[in-house]
Amino acid sequence: MSAKVQRVSRAPRRADRPGRGVTGSTLGAIGLAAALLSVACGEALSADLDDVALAKRVPSADGSQDALTADWSQITVPEDGPRLAALAMIVPIQEAPDRSSKSIGYLRLGASVARSAEPVGKEGCPGGWYAIRPVGFVCVGDNATLDLEHPLVRAFHKEPDRSQALPYKYAFVRAIAPNYLRVPTKEEQFKYELHLERHLKNYQRLADRWDALDVGANDVPLSESGAGLGAIPEHARPMGYNERFGGSGDDAVPWWLVGGRQVPNVSTFKAPPYAVIAGRIKRHAGVALVDTFVAGPEALNRRFAVSTDGRLLPTDKLKADSGSPFHGEELQDVELPVGFVYREDTRYWSFEGGKPQRDEPLARRAFVRLTGKVKNWGGTRYVEAHDGRWLRSGDLRVAAKPSSLPWFAHKGARWIDVGLLSQTVVLYEGTRPVYVTLTSTGRDGIGDPAKTLSTPQGTFRVYQKHITTKMDSDEADSEFELRDVPWVMYFKGGYAIHGAYWHDDFGRPRSHGCINLSPIDARYVFRWSLPDVPPHWHAGYSSDAMGEGTLIHIHK
Repeated sequence: MSAKVQRVSRAPRRADRPGRGVTGSTLGAIGLAAALLSVACGEALSADLDDVALAKRVPSADGSQDALTADWSQITVPEDGPRLAALAMIVPIQEAPDRSSKSIGYLRLGASVARSAEPVGKEGCPGGWYAIRPVGFVCVGDNATLDLEHPLVRAFHKEPDRSQALPYKYAFVRAIAPNYLRVPTKEEQFKYELHLERHLKNYQRLADRWDALDVGANDVPLSESGAGLGAIPEHARPMGYNERFGGSGDDAVPWWLVGGRQVPNVSTFKAPPYAVIAGRIKRHAGVALVDTFVAGPEALNRRFAVSTDGRLLPTDKLKADSGSPFHGEELQDVELPVGFVYREDTRYWSFEGGKPQRDEPLARRAFVRLTGKVKNWGGTRYVEAHDGRWLRSGDLRVAAKPSSLPWFAHKGARWIDVGLLSQTVVLYEGTRPVYVTLTSTGRDGIGDPAKTLSTPQGTFRVYQKHITTKMDSDEADSEFELRDVPWVMYFKGGYAIHGAYWHDDFGRPRSHGCINLSPIDARYVFRWSLPDVPPHWHAGYSSDAMGEGTLIHIHK
Protein backbone atom coordinates (compact mmCIF):
# COMPACT_ATOMS: atom_id res chain seq x y z
CA MET A 1 0.00 0.00 0.00
CA SER A 2 1.61 3.25 -1.03
CA ALA A 3 1.00 6.66 0.45
CA LYS A 4 2.09 10.18 -0.23
CA VAL A 5 4.93 11.29 2.01
CA GLN A 6 3.79 14.12 4.26
CA ARG A 7 6.47 16.72 4.99
CA VAL A 8 5.57 18.23 8.33
CA SER A 9 7.25 21.46 9.35
CA ARG A 10 5.12 22.29 12.39
CA ALA A 11 7.21 22.37 15.53
CA PRO A 12 6.48 19.68 18.15
CA ARG A 13 4.66 20.54 21.35
CA ARG A 14 7.64 19.74 23.53
CA ALA A 15 7.86 21.23 26.95
CA ASP A 16 11.58 21.96 26.42
CA ARG A 17 11.41 23.23 22.85
CA PRO A 18 14.12 25.89 22.44
CA GLY A 19 12.71 29.20 23.55
CA ARG A 20 13.92 32.64 24.46
CA GLY A 21 15.29 34.11 27.65
CA VAL A 22 16.27 31.79 30.50
CA THR A 23 18.05 33.91 33.09
CA GLY A 24 21.07 32.48 34.92
CA SER A 25 21.74 32.58 38.67
CA THR A 26 24.87 32.48 40.81
CA LEU A 27 26.13 29.29 42.44
CA GLY A 28 27.22 30.39 45.90
CA ALA A 29 30.63 31.92 46.50
CA ILE A 30 32.22 30.49 43.36
CA GLY A 31 29.74 32.28 41.15
CA LEU A 32 28.61 29.20 39.19
CA ALA A 33 26.81 31.02 36.39
CA ALA A 34 23.80 29.59 34.64
CA ALA A 35 23.04 30.12 30.99
CA LEU A 36 20.90 32.61 29.12
CA LEU A 37 19.01 30.54 26.56
CA SER A 38 18.75 32.46 23.31
CA VAL A 39 17.61 30.22 20.49
CA ALA A 40 16.93 30.40 16.77
CA CYS A 41 14.98 27.45 15.34
CA GLY A 42 15.74 25.54 12.15
CA GLU A 43 18.37 23.29 10.52
CA ALA A 44 22.16 23.06 9.41
CA LEU A 45 25.27 22.81 7.10
CA SER A 46 28.96 21.68 7.26
CA ALA A 47 31.73 23.22 9.42
CA ASP A 48 35.50 24.10 10.16
CA LEU A 49 38.13 26.67 9.58
CA ASP A 50 40.73 26.81 6.81
CA ASP A 51 41.82 29.31 4.19
CA VAL A 52 39.91 27.55 1.41
CA ALA A 53 36.66 27.73 3.35
CA LEU A 54 37.11 31.37 4.21
CA ALA A 55 37.91 32.19 0.60
CA LYS A 56 34.65 30.56 -0.55
CA ARG A 57 32.37 32.83 1.51
CA VAL A 58 29.99 34.79 -0.66
CA PRO A 59 30.29 38.57 -0.06
CA SER A 60 27.22 40.75 0.33
CA ALA A 61 26.56 43.75 -1.91
CA ASP A 62 28.61 46.10 0.27
CA GLY A 63 31.59 43.77 0.29
CA SER A 64 31.04 42.33 3.77
CA GLN A 65 30.51 38.63 4.38
CA ASP A 66 26.88 37.49 4.67
CA ALA A 67 26.76 34.48 7.01
CA LEU A 68 23.45 33.23 5.59
CA THR A 69 24.69 33.10 1.98
CA ALA A 70 28.30 32.09 2.63
CA ASP A 71 29.58 28.66 1.65
CA TRP A 72 30.62 26.94 4.87
CA SER A 73 30.74 23.43 3.40
CA GLN A 74 34.54 23.15 3.28
CA ILE A 75 35.09 23.85 6.96
CA THR A 76 36.20 20.72 8.84
CA VAL A 77 36.87 20.35 12.54
CA PRO A 78 39.43 17.71 13.57
CA GLU A 79 38.32 15.23 16.21
CA ASP A 80 41.33 16.05 18.40
CA GLY A 81 40.90 19.82 18.13
CA PRO A 82 40.12 22.21 20.98
CA ARG A 83 36.65 21.96 22.51
CA LEU A 84 33.76 24.07 23.67
CA ALA A 85 31.20 23.09 26.29
CA ALA A 86 27.50 23.72 26.91
CA LEU A 87 26.35 25.85 29.86
CA ALA A 88 22.57 25.41 29.44
CA MET A 89 20.13 22.55 29.04
CA ILE A 90 19.61 23.54 25.41
CA VAL A 91 22.47 25.14 23.46
CA PRO A 92 21.33 25.52 19.85
CA ILE A 93 23.51 24.49 16.94
CA GLN A 94 22.96 26.68 13.86
CA GLU A 95 23.53 25.86 10.20
CA ALA A 96 25.43 29.14 9.77
CA PRO A 97 27.13 31.57 12.19
CA ASP A 98 23.99 33.66 12.48
CA ARG A 99 21.13 33.53 14.99
CA SER A 100 18.56 33.80 12.20
CA SER A 101 19.88 30.70 10.45
CA LYS A 102 18.19 27.35 10.89
CA SER A 103 18.93 25.07 13.83
CA ILE A 104 20.18 21.53 13.27
CA GLY A 105 20.21 20.33 16.86
CA TYR A 106 21.50 21.25 20.28
CA LEU A 107 24.02 20.42 22.98
CA ARG A 108 23.02 19.73 26.57
CA LEU A 109 24.54 21.13 29.74
CA GLY A 110 28.09 19.87 30.38
CA ALA A 111 28.62 18.26 26.97
CA SER A 112 31.81 19.24 25.16
CA VAL A 113 32.47 18.98 21.44
CA ALA A 114 35.44 19.62 19.14
CA ARG A 115 35.51 23.15 17.67
CA SER A 116 37.45 25.34 15.28
CA ALA A 117 40.57 26.98 16.69
CA GLU A 118 39.26 30.48 16.00
CA PRO A 119 35.79 31.98 15.61
CA VAL A 120 34.47 32.28 12.06
CA GLY A 121 32.54 35.46 12.88
CA LYS A 122 30.99 37.53 15.65
CA GLU A 123 27.75 38.75 14.08
CA GLY A 124 25.24 38.89 16.93
CA CYS A 125 27.65 36.94 19.13
CA PRO A 126 30.39 38.96 20.86
CA GLY A 127 32.08 35.77 22.09
CA GLY A 128 32.32 34.45 18.55
CA TRP A 129 30.73 31.77 16.43
CA TYR A 130 32.74 28.55 16.40
CA ALA A 131 32.38 25.71 13.94
CA ILE A 132 31.84 22.39 15.74
CA ARG A 133 32.22 18.76 14.82
CA PRO A 134 30.86 17.39 12.58
CA VAL A 135 28.76 20.34 11.31
CA GLY A 136 27.17 23.55 12.51
CA PHE A 137 28.04 26.58 14.61
CA VAL A 138 27.68 27.49 18.28
CA CYS A 139 27.77 30.97 19.80
CA VAL A 140 30.18 31.22 22.72
CA GLY A 141 28.86 33.41 25.52
CA ASP A 142 26.19 32.83 28.17
CA ASN A 143 25.22 29.46 26.64
CA ALA A 144 28.63 28.00 25.79
CA THR A 145 32.24 28.37 26.89
CA LEU A 146 35.78 27.59 25.73
CA ASP A 147 36.79 27.08 29.37
CA LEU A 148 36.53 23.37 30.11
CA GLU A 149 37.28 24.12 33.78
CA HIS A 150 34.17 26.30 34.03
CA PRO A 151 32.33 25.31 37.24
CA LEU A 152 29.17 24.33 35.34
CA VAL A 153 31.14 22.07 33.01
CA ARG A 154 32.90 20.43 35.94
CA ALA A 155 29.67 20.01 37.88
CA PHE A 156 27.57 18.59 35.03
CA HIS A 157 30.15 16.68 32.99
CA LYS A 158 28.20 13.41 32.99
CA GLU A 159 26.60 12.96 29.56
CA PRO A 160 23.78 10.47 28.85
CA ASP A 161 25.16 6.97 28.40
CA ARG A 162 24.33 6.16 24.79
CA SER A 163 25.76 2.65 25.15
CA GLN A 164 22.88 1.65 27.45
CA ALA A 165 19.22 0.95 26.76
CA LEU A 166 18.37 3.66 29.29
CA PRO A 167 20.75 6.63 28.97
CA TYR A 168 20.08 7.80 32.53
CA LYS A 169 18.90 6.22 35.77
CA TYR A 170 15.15 6.71 36.19
CA ALA A 171 12.71 6.91 39.07
CA PHE A 172 9.08 7.74 39.76
CA VAL A 173 7.85 10.16 42.40
CA ARG A 174 5.80 8.29 44.99
CA ALA A 175 4.98 11.30 47.16
CA ILE A 176 4.81 14.98 46.22
CA ALA A 177 8.34 16.32 46.58
CA PRO A 178 9.97 19.75 46.43
CA ASN A 179 12.58 20.43 43.77
CA TYR A 180 15.29 21.67 46.13
CA LEU A 181 17.78 24.25 44.88
CA ARG A 182 20.34 23.46 47.59
CA VAL A 183 20.84 20.93 50.33
CA PRO A 184 17.99 21.86 52.69
CA THR A 185 18.34 22.15 56.43
CA LYS A 186 16.18 20.13 58.79
CA GLU A 187 13.96 23.16 59.37
CA GLU A 188 13.56 23.82 55.65
CA GLN A 189 12.57 20.22 54.97
CA PHE A 190 9.83 20.34 57.57
CA LYS A 191 8.68 23.66 56.13
CA TYR A 192 8.39 22.48 52.53
CA GLU A 193 7.35 18.82 52.99
CA LEU A 194 3.92 18.21 54.45
CA HIS A 195 3.65 15.46 57.08
CA LEU A 196 7.38 14.79 56.79
CA GLU A 197 7.77 13.25 60.24
CA ARG A 198 5.10 10.65 59.49
CA HIS A 199 6.60 9.98 56.06
CA LEU A 200 10.09 9.38 57.44
CA LYS A 201 8.77 7.01 60.11
CA ASN A 202 6.85 5.04 57.50
CA TYR A 203 9.88 4.94 55.23
CA GLN A 204 12.13 3.67 58.01
CA ARG A 205 9.65 0.88 58.69
CA LEU A 206 8.82 -0.02 55.08
CA ALA A 207 12.00 0.86 53.17
CA ASP A 208 12.80 -2.71 52.13
CA ARG A 209 9.40 -3.12 50.52
CA TRP A 210 9.16 0.39 49.10
CA ASP A 211 12.63 0.28 47.58
CA ALA A 212 12.44 -3.23 46.11
CA LEU A 213 13.99 -3.17 42.62
CA ASP A 214 14.29 -5.80 39.93
CA VAL A 215 16.84 -6.14 37.16
CA GLY A 216 15.83 -4.47 33.90
CA ALA A 217 16.65 -3.04 30.49
CA ASN A 218 20.30 -2.21 31.14
CA ASP A 219 20.98 -5.75 32.36
CA VAL A 220 20.23 -7.32 28.96
CA PRO A 221 23.42 -7.88 26.93
CA LEU A 222 23.44 -6.07 23.58
CA SER A 223 25.02 -6.94 20.25
CA GLU A 224 27.28 -4.52 18.40
CA SER A 225 24.23 -3.38 16.42
CA GLY A 226 22.31 -2.76 19.65
CA ALA A 227 19.96 -5.75 19.45
CA GLY A 228 19.11 -7.51 22.71
CA LEU A 229 20.85 -10.86 23.12
CA GLY A 230 18.31 -13.05 24.85
CA ALA A 231 17.17 -12.67 28.43
CA ILE A 232 18.82 -11.10 31.46
CA PRO A 233 21.74 -13.29 32.64
CA GLU A 234 21.12 -15.23 35.84
CA HIS A 235 24.07 -13.56 37.56
CA ALA A 236 22.58 -10.05 37.14
CA ARG A 237 21.60 -8.31 40.35
CA PRO A 238 19.51 -5.19 41.06
CA MET A 239 21.36 -1.89 41.39
CA GLY A 240 22.44 -0.68 44.81
CA TYR A 241 21.22 2.63 46.21
CA ASN A 242 24.05 4.73 44.81
CA GLU A 243 23.87 3.34 41.29
CA ARG A 244 20.07 3.28 41.00
CA PHE A 245 19.88 7.02 41.69
CA GLY A 246 22.61 7.98 39.22
CA GLY A 247 25.68 7.86 41.45
CA SER A 248 29.20 6.77 40.58
CA GLY A 249 29.97 5.07 43.89
CA ASP A 250 30.61 8.11 46.10
CA ASP A 251 27.90 9.24 48.53
CA ALA A 252 29.64 12.50 49.46
CA VAL A 253 27.87 15.82 48.87
CA PRO A 254 29.06 17.14 45.47
CA TRP A 255 31.60 19.97 45.69
CA TRP A 256 29.25 22.36 43.95
CA LEU A 257 26.64 21.99 46.72
CA VAL A 258 29.01 22.22 49.68
CA GLY A 259 28.57 25.18 52.00
CA GLY A 260 24.97 25.94 51.07
CA ARG A 261 25.72 26.67 47.43
CA GLN A 262 22.63 26.87 45.27
CA VAL A 263 21.72 24.93 42.14
CA PRO A 264 22.22 27.14 39.04
CA ASN A 265 19.17 27.90 36.95
CA VAL A 266 20.22 26.15 33.78
CA SER A 267 16.68 25.25 32.76
CA THR A 268 13.32 27.00 32.62
CA PHE A 269 12.25 26.78 36.25
CA LYS A 270 11.27 30.05 37.88
CA ALA A 271 12.72 30.90 41.27
CA PRO A 272 14.25 34.00 42.87
CA PRO A 273 17.94 33.83 43.89
CA TYR A 274 17.05 33.31 47.56
CA ALA A 275 14.59 30.43 46.93
CA VAL A 276 15.06 27.05 48.59
CA ILE A 277 12.80 25.18 46.14
CA ALA A 278 11.73 25.61 42.54
CA GLY A 279 8.24 24.16 42.56
CA ARG A 280 7.14 20.67 43.50
CA ILE A 281 6.96 17.53 41.44
CA LYS A 282 3.74 15.54 41.52
CA ARG A 283 3.22 11.95 42.48
CA HIS A 284 3.83 9.42 39.66
CA ALA A 285 5.99 11.81 37.63
CA GLY A 286 9.07 10.25 36.03
CA VAL A 287 12.55 11.73 36.45
CA ALA A 288 16.06 11.05 35.16
CA LEU A 289 18.93 11.21 37.63
CA VAL A 290 22.65 11.89 37.25
CA ASP A 291 24.02 11.74 40.80
CA THR A 292 23.16 11.02 44.42
CA PHE A 293 24.57 11.79 47.85
CA VAL A 294 23.81 11.43 51.54
CA ALA A 295 23.53 14.73 53.40
CA GLY A 296 24.78 15.21 56.96
CA PRO A 297 22.86 15.27 60.25
CA GLU A 298 21.94 18.93 59.75
CA ALA A 299 19.89 17.68 56.77
CA LEU A 300 18.41 14.63 58.57
CA ASN A 301 21.01 12.31 56.95
CA ARG A 302 18.68 11.91 53.98
CA ARG A 303 19.79 10.71 50.57
CA PHE A 304 19.14 13.12 47.71
CA ALA A 305 19.23 12.52 43.96
CA VAL A 306 20.36 15.09 41.40
CA SER A 307 18.09 15.47 38.36
CA THR A 308 19.46 16.33 34.92
CA ASP A 309 18.86 20.06 35.45
CA GLY A 310 20.58 20.02 38.85
CA ARG A 311 17.56 20.16 41.13
CA LEU A 312 17.55 17.88 44.16
CA LEU A 313 14.94 15.30 45.17
CA PRO A 314 14.84 13.26 48.41
CA THR A 315 15.15 9.62 47.36
CA ASP A 316 12.81 8.38 50.10
CA LYS A 317 10.10 9.96 47.94
CA LEU A 318 11.32 8.23 44.76
CA LYS A 319 10.81 4.72 43.43
CA ALA A 320 13.73 3.69 41.24
CA ASP A 321 12.88 1.81 38.06
CA SER A 322 15.04 -0.29 35.76
CA GLY A 323 12.84 -0.38 32.63
CA SER A 324 11.40 -3.28 30.67
CA PRO A 325 13.92 -5.92 29.53
CA PHE A 326 11.69 -6.86 26.59
CA HIS A 327 13.15 -6.52 23.12
CA GLY A 328 12.46 -7.54 19.55
CA GLU A 329 14.54 -9.64 17.18
CA GLU A 330 16.93 -9.04 14.31
CA LEU A 331 15.58 -11.08 11.42
CA GLN A 332 18.79 -11.68 9.42
CA ASP A 333 17.85 -14.84 7.47
CA VAL A 334 14.36 -15.06 8.98
CA GLU A 335 11.42 -14.18 6.71
CA LEU A 336 8.00 -12.86 7.66
CA PRO A 337 5.54 -13.84 9.05
CA VAL A 338 6.73 -14.01 12.64
CA GLY A 339 4.86 -13.65 15.88
CA PHE A 340 5.18 -12.78 19.55
CA VAL A 341 3.16 -14.60 22.18
CA TYR A 342 0.55 -12.16 23.48
CA ARG A 343 -1.51 -14.12 26.01
CA GLU A 344 -0.30 -15.61 29.28
CA ASP A 345 -1.77 -19.10 28.73
CA THR A 346 -0.45 -19.62 25.19
CA ARG A 347 0.76 -23.07 24.13
CA TYR A 348 1.60 -25.07 21.05
CA TRP A 349 -1.03 -27.39 19.58
CA SER A 350 -0.55 -30.60 17.61
CA PHE A 351 -3.14 -31.99 15.22
CA GLU A 352 -3.21 -35.73 15.76
CA GLY A 353 -6.16 -37.62 14.43
CA GLY A 354 -7.49 -34.36 12.98
CA LYS A 355 -8.10 -32.76 16.38
CA PRO A 356 -5.96 -30.17 18.20
CA GLN A 357 -4.01 -31.62 21.13
CA ARG A 358 -2.50 -29.45 23.87
CA ASP A 359 1.28 -29.22 23.65
CA GLU A 360 4.15 -27.32 25.27
CA PRO A 361 3.33 -23.89 26.81
CA LEU A 362 5.15 -20.73 25.73
CA ALA A 363 6.24 -17.74 27.75
CA ARG A 364 4.48 -14.44 27.15
CA ARG A 365 6.12 -12.44 24.34
CA ALA A 366 8.20 -15.40 23.16
CA PHE A 367 9.33 -14.98 19.54
CA VAL A 368 7.91 -17.54 17.10
CA ARG A 369 8.80 -18.14 13.44
CA LEU A 370 5.77 -18.93 11.30
CA THR A 371 5.32 -20.61 7.92
CA GLY A 372 2.30 -18.62 6.77
CA LYS A 373 0.08 -21.70 6.70
CA VAL A 374 -3.34 -21.38 8.36
CA LYS A 375 -6.07 -23.85 9.33
CA ASN A 376 -9.44 -23.49 11.03
CA TRP A 377 -10.89 -25.97 13.48
CA GLY A 378 -14.06 -25.53 15.49
CA GLY A 379 -14.23 -21.83 14.63
CA THR A 380 -10.67 -21.17 15.85
CA ARG A 381 -7.92 -20.03 13.50
CA TYR A 382 -4.52 -21.69 13.89
CA VAL A 383 -1.18 -20.67 12.38
CA GLU A 384 1.74 -23.01 11.78
CA ALA A 385 5.12 -22.57 13.44
CA HIS A 386 8.34 -23.51 11.62
CA ASP A 387 8.67 -26.74 13.61
CA GLY A 388 5.29 -27.98 12.34
CA ARG A 389 3.31 -27.32 15.49
CA TRP A 390 0.41 -24.89 15.60
CA LEU A 391 -0.70 -21.90 17.65
CA ARG A 392 -4.03 -20.14 17.97
CA SER A 393 -3.67 -16.91 16.02
CA GLY A 394 -5.52 -14.99 18.74
CA ASP A 395 -2.70 -15.82 21.14
CA LEU A 396 -0.14 -14.01 19.00
CA ARG A 397 0.77 -10.59 17.67
CA VAL A 398 1.78 -11.38 14.10
CA ALA A 399 3.99 -9.31 11.81
CA ALA A 400 2.66 -10.59 8.50
CA LYS A 401 4.36 -10.62 5.14
CA PRO A 402 2.71 -7.73 3.24
CA SER A 403 0.86 -8.51 0.02
CA SER A 404 2.42 -5.39 -1.49
CA LEU A 405 5.04 -2.88 -0.40
CA PRO A 406 5.00 0.93 -0.54
CA TRP A 407 6.65 2.50 -3.57
CA PHE A 408 9.65 3.74 -1.61
CA ALA A 409 10.56 0.20 -0.52
CA HIS A 410 11.64 -0.58 -4.07
CA LYS A 411 14.17 2.27 -4.02
CA GLY A 412 16.25 0.59 -1.34
CA ALA A 413 15.59 3.14 1.41
CA ARG A 414 15.36 2.34 5.08
CA TRP A 415 11.83 2.66 6.42
CA ILE A 416 9.76 1.80 9.47
CA ASP A 417 6.48 -0.12 9.18
CA VAL A 418 3.97 0.29 12.02
CA GLY A 419 0.92 -1.99 12.15
CA LEU A 420 -1.79 -0.58 14.41
CA LEU A 421 -3.94 -3.71 14.56
CA SER A 422 -1.00 -6.08 14.95
CA GLN A 423 0.85 -3.73 17.36
CA THR A 424 4.11 -4.52 15.58
CA VAL A 425 6.98 -2.47 14.24
CA VAL A 426 9.14 -3.82 11.41
CA LEU A 427 12.30 -2.12 10.15
CA TYR A 428 12.97 -2.52 6.44
CA GLU A 429 16.01 -1.95 4.28
CA GLY A 430 14.35 -1.69 0.91
CA THR A 431 12.17 -4.77 0.55
CA ARG A 432 14.02 -6.76 3.21
CA PRO A 433 12.73 -6.81 6.82
CA VAL A 434 15.64 -6.60 9.26
CA TYR A 435 14.10 -6.14 12.71
CA VAL A 436 10.72 -6.76 14.32
CA THR A 437 9.23 -5.97 17.69
CA LEU A 438 6.06 -5.13 19.61
CA THR A 439 4.79 -1.62 20.22
CA SER A 440 2.08 0.24 22.09
CA THR A 441 0.29 2.78 19.91
CA GLY A 442 -2.71 5.06 20.55
CA ARG A 443 -5.13 3.58 23.06
CA ASP A 444 -8.17 4.42 20.89
CA GLY A 445 -7.01 2.20 18.05
CA ILE A 446 -7.62 3.40 14.50
CA GLY A 447 -9.80 6.40 15.30
CA ASP A 448 -9.40 10.01 14.24
CA PRO A 449 -6.28 11.41 15.99
CA ALA A 450 -7.91 14.86 16.05
CA LYS A 451 -10.75 13.55 18.21
CA THR A 452 -9.35 10.47 19.93
CA LEU A 453 -6.12 9.16 21.43
CA SER A 454 -5.18 7.39 18.20
CA THR A 455 -1.95 7.21 16.24
CA PRO A 456 -2.10 9.02 12.87
CA GLN A 457 -1.99 6.87 9.76
CA GLY A 458 0.05 7.78 6.70
CA THR A 459 3.65 8.07 5.63
CA PHE A 460 5.91 10.56 7.37
CA ARG A 461 9.57 11.33 7.92
CA VAL A 462 11.48 11.62 11.16
CA TYR A 463 12.28 15.33 11.45
CA GLN A 464 13.83 15.55 14.92
CA LYS A 465 15.68 13.09 17.13
CA HIS A 466 16.46 13.64 20.83
CA ILE A 467 18.53 11.42 23.12
CA THR A 468 15.99 12.44 25.75
CA THR A 469 13.41 15.19 26.07
CA LYS A 470 10.66 16.23 28.42
CA MET A 471 7.20 15.48 27.06
CA ASP A 472 3.87 16.80 28.28
CA SER A 473 0.97 14.51 29.08
CA ASP A 474 -0.54 14.83 25.60
CA GLU A 475 2.66 13.52 24.04
CA ALA A 476 4.19 11.23 26.61
CA ASP A 477 1.24 8.82 26.88
CA SER A 478 0.82 9.43 30.58
CA GLU A 479 -1.33 11.66 32.74
CA PHE A 480 1.82 12.74 34.53
CA GLU A 481 4.99 14.68 33.82
CA LEU A 482 7.73 12.54 32.31
CA ARG A 483 11.18 14.07 32.23
CA ASP A 484 13.86 12.87 29.84
CA VAL A 485 11.82 10.43 27.78
CA PRO A 486 14.53 8.45 25.94
CA TRP A 487 15.23 7.93 22.22
CA VAL A 488 12.58 10.32 20.88
CA MET A 489 11.98 10.47 17.10
CA TYR A 490 9.36 13.06 16.12
CA PHE A 491 7.59 12.42 12.82
CA LYS A 492 4.42 14.56 12.89
CA GLY A 493 3.96 17.51 15.20
CA GLY A 494 4.07 16.13 18.75
CA TYR A 495 3.77 12.50 17.61
CA ALA A 496 6.92 10.45 18.06
CA ILE A 497 8.41 7.02 18.28
CA HIS A 498 10.10 6.84 21.67
CA GLY A 499 11.23 4.61 24.47
CA ALA A 500 8.84 4.08 27.39
CA TYR A 501 10.45 3.48 30.78
CA TRP A 502 7.10 3.68 32.62
CA HIS A 503 5.37 0.51 31.41
CA ASP A 504 5.95 -3.03 30.22
CA ASP A 505 2.79 -3.54 28.22
CA PHE A 506 4.14 -3.68 24.67
CA GLY A 507 1.77 -5.38 22.27
CA ARG A 508 -1.31 -3.56 23.57
CA PRO A 509 -2.58 -0.08 22.54
CA ARG A 510 -2.21 2.26 25.50
CA SER A 511 -0.53 5.51 24.44
CA HIS A 512 -1.91 8.98 23.76
CA GLY A 513 -0.96 8.56 20.10
CA CYS A 514 2.79 8.12 20.17
CA ILE A 515 4.49 4.86 19.23
CA ASN A 516 5.91 3.36 22.43
CA LEU A 517 8.83 0.96 22.27
CA SER A 518 10.78 -0.78 25.00
CA PRO A 519 14.05 0.99 25.90
CA ILE A 520 16.17 -1.60 24.07
CA ASP A 521 14.02 -1.44 20.93
CA ALA A 522 13.82 2.36 20.97
CA ARG A 523 17.60 2.66 21.18
CA TYR A 524 17.98 0.18 18.31
CA VAL A 525 15.58 2.14 16.08
CA PHE A 526 17.20 5.44 17.12
CA ARG A 527 20.67 4.24 16.10
CA TRP A 528 19.38 2.67 12.88
CA SER A 529 17.30 5.63 11.69
CA LEU A 530 18.17 9.05 10.27
CA PRO A 531 19.12 11.78 10.89
CA ASP A 532 22.09 10.77 13.01
CA VAL A 533 22.67 12.50 16.32
CA PRO A 534 26.47 13.05 16.38
CA PRO A 535 28.55 12.19 19.45
CA HIS A 536 28.12 14.69 22.32
CA TRP A 537 25.03 16.26 20.69
CA HIS A 538 21.71 15.80 22.48
CA ALA A 539 19.47 16.22 19.42
CA GLY A 540 19.69 16.39 15.65
CA TYR A 541 17.18 17.78 13.12
CA SER A 542 16.70 16.69 9.52
CA SER A 543 18.19 19.24 7.13
CA ASP A 544 20.50 19.60 4.14
CA ALA A 545 23.48 19.05 6.41
CA MET A 546 22.06 16.24 8.56
CA GLY A 547 20.14 14.50 5.79
CA GLU A 548 16.52 13.47 5.39
CA GLY A 549 14.78 11.62 8.16
CA THR A 550 13.81 7.96 7.87
CA LEU A 551 10.37 7.20 6.45
CA ILE A 552 7.66 5.89 8.78
CA HIS A 553 4.68 4.08 7.24
CA ILE A 554 1.74 3.73 9.66
CA HIS A 555 -1.32 1.67 8.67
CA LYS A 556 -4.07 -0.51 10.06
